[in-house]
Amino acid sequence: MPAQAATLPTFRVGIQLADNGGASQFGAEQFTKNVKFGNSSSPWAGDANGYDPDAALIDLSTVPGDVLNNLDFRIGAQAMDGSGHYGPVQYSPWASEGGGDSPLATDDNGYDPDKYRLFLDTRSWPSSATLTDFRLSIKTVDRGRYSEPEVTPWASQGGGRSPLAVDANSYDFDGVVVGLEVR
Repeated sequence: MPAQAATLPTFRVGIQLADNGGASQFGAEQFTKNVKFGNSSSPWAGDANGYDPDAALIDLSTVPGDVLNNLDFRIGAQAMDGSGHYGPVQYSPWASEGGGDSPLATDDNGYDPDKYRLFLDTRSWPSSATLTDFRLSIKTVDRGRYSEPEVTPWASQGGGRSPLAVDANSYDFDGVVVGLEVR
């Protein structure tokens, strides 16, 4: 039985976007379903005006007392611009594979998407792997330059929200990279 079965809580994943360099115009935070309910995606999230956000955060929302119970998982992100200009869903590696970062999630032209959504995929935990803790991260990318990753607290510490990720000029990033760090 993997180490995570008795100690780590179930969770859902959220994203929130803001404008004005992350100082205002916060959009509604949008969440996936709880990991124990299988694969899910969040509704689309945008900043308050739904146009070219400047900052993003990721939220590891844990459920104390509700344990993970042999579920493997990965997270993904997708971007959309305007109406119908979607990029592909980009996934992190599975937790059982050591986690890591997703490829860049952006829209079909790679320029200033308006909205993002997150994905949470699950499967049975491989018996050969162990998991003692995990946390999530998000980076913004603008003109090929990646921000520093902003990370959530560890799941064993109750999870929570990351700080806002902003690109070098805190203005209209071109995409995000989501990450899964495991121990």
